[in-house]
Amino acid sequence: MISKITSQIFVFLKAIHNKMGTIKVKYRNKKQLSTLKKVLVALDFEFDEEETKNPSPSGDDWFDNPKNIKLIDKGIEDLKAGRKTVLTKEMQKELLGL
Repeated sequence: MISKITSQIFVFLKAIHNKMGTIKVKYRNKKQLSTLKKVLVALDFEFDEEETKNPSPSGDDWFDNPKNIKLIDKGIEDLKAGRKTVLTKEMQKELLGL
């Protein structure tokens, strides 16, 4: 099973390599990253690493949008600058009509 997967990866990467292009790979954990690096090194591929600013443990695509990250950063700045409203339980109930 492993050799079949390895040969499929090899064929896929070889086809991409012949086009002299670039691929973008998303990995879900450090084990996948480590394995991918080993395969790329073994096959003599050039590769660069870019770290994304996706704080989601699940890799939610919403966080890949720079506009969304700016909204989060602005919210954090507002909190640090004291621009916030703390809702008491009573205020929450009133706002929600409970």
